[in-house]
Formats: sequence, structure tokens, C-alpha cells
Amino acid sequence: MPPFPFFSTAIRRICHIRKGRISSCYSIQTNGYKTTPLLHHRNSQILDLDAPKLVKNADNSKNEQKSKKSKRIEWSGGAILMLGLPAFAFSLGIWQCYRLKWKLDLIDHLHSRLSQAAVDLPQDLSCDSLEPLEYCRVTVTGEFLHNREFIISPRGRFDPAKKQSAAAGSMLSENEMSSHGGHLITPFRLKGSGKVILINRGWLPSFYFDPSTHQKTNPIGVVTFDGIVRKTEKRPQFVGQNIPEQGVWYYRDLEQMAKHHDTEPVWLDAAYGMTKLVSPSFSARRELSEKYNHAPIR
Repeated sequence: MPPFPFFSTAIRRICHIRKGRISSCYSIQTNGYKTTPLLHHRNSQILDLDAPKLVKNADNSKNEQKSKKSKRIEWSGGAILMLGLPAFAFSLGIWQCYRLKWKLDLIDHLHSRLSQAAVDLPQDLSCDSLEPLEYCRVTVTGEFLHNREFIISPRGRFDPAKKQSAAAGSMLSENEMSSHGGHLITPFRLKGSGKVILINRGWLPSFYFDPSTHQKTNPIGVVTFDGIVRKTEKRPQFVGQNIPEQGVWYYRDLEQMAKHHDTEPVWLDAAYGMTKLVSPSFSARRELSEKYNHAPIR
């Protein structure tokens, strides 16, 4: 029997013939081919063999999505630590770079002030008047009040003379080259106004703290010299409190010192090179130049 002309290569038609008549007819087709019913009959059906597979695949995909949503990433403490350490190290490096730039800018700013020519100390010694002059050189004229001097200790020695002597193999004794000492602070009465300010004359080793050991180097009479304006400082974290009644001073508190020694709350560091103020072996120093001549990292 020849095939029906409406059969296609992708379709197979199965007909059930009963008593010479087609009682039922089924069309079997594969997915992806477009076909049309071959026979219109009230009992005809089209069966798609791929349909169960599609339904099954759809169900599987839904189940996979649900399983993915239900799964939660659990981070252990070690994993968080391992991920956090590189981030912390990176942020620390960035902070160090900013700190280095800040420190270098500060050094340049302070050196530019130190290199300026000295000006006369203003008559107005208030904080507002001296604020713009911090780390600037000023010229003062007057006389020292040696009977009211005191020591701030402990303080290290930073003056270039020590480095040069050490590099050249100095013949000075170990005690003279020691860095254990303090700053000699002497009240200074200004000529004209009669106001008394505080002068840091420089560094002394501990065995010269007794006034009788360095009185021969004390300048007598009216003197003129340059000094560097300094402000009060906050008490360092691990430094004890000053004890004015016992003459014990650990840090520079201008208000406290001025009240105890009856002076103005004004402080000058004698500029380096003013060796006539103290013994040449322990000359006054310019602390700022040495103290800030470094950066936090290199």
C-alpha cells in the first residue's frame, strides 16, 4: 500500500482501522519539527514523545535553583582572618605613605621658618602675639637670673658636636660624651620692659646639674642673642607629672613653670652656636633641626 502523500519524513502516523474505518489515529512527532495533523478525527491525538523529558528537565532546573538559593556560604574564622590580613596590610601601607608626606612637609615648613632672619621679640608676649612666631628666630637683649635656674630631665643630647666627636674618635671621657642629662633653663629679664621669660640654654650632663659646677660659664651682665620661640608641650604618655615643689620637671608646661618661677609663659631655645652661654663642650643646641631630621619610614 503506497504511503499517504501527507506523511513527512519526521512524522509517523499510526492508524487503528476497525471494520474498514479508521477508528483512531495517532501522530508521533519529534521535538523541533513543525507538523500539522494528518487526519482530523474526533478520536485523533498527537503524542509528543519529548514532552515528558521537557517536563522532567524543567522540574530539575527548578529544583537546582531552589537548592542554590538554599545553600549559604559559611565563612570560618580562619578564612576571614586570611582575607582580612592583606587588606589591613594594604591600608597600613597607604597610611604610612600619607604619614611620610605629612612628616616631610612638616620638616620643610619648620626648616623654612628656621632659615628666616631673626626679628625682635614683640613687646606683647601674649599667646596670640607669639603664635605666628613658633619655631622662628627672635633677638632678645637682657640679663640672666642664674639664681632661679632649673633643670628639665631626663633629656638626650642631640647637638652635632657629639656626633663629630664620636666620628673623629674624641679624647673626651665617657662621662663627658654621655647622653644622660637635661636642659638648663634660666629665667631672663628683658631689657626695657623688665619682663622675665624662660631661656633653654642647652644640654648639660647629669654631673653638671649642680650650679656650682657650671657657674664659671654663666654669662654676666647684659647679653644679646637669638632664640627660637617654642610653645608648651603636652605631657608624654609614659612621663610622670612635674613636681614644682621639689624642683622636678619632666616636660615643658609653660603655664606651670611661669607660675612657679614668677615669669611670663614664654620659652626660647637658645639658637645653636651661642657657645658663650654654656660650656663649649656642652654648647646650646638647636633641637628642632636634629629632632625632625628623619622620616617615619624610608
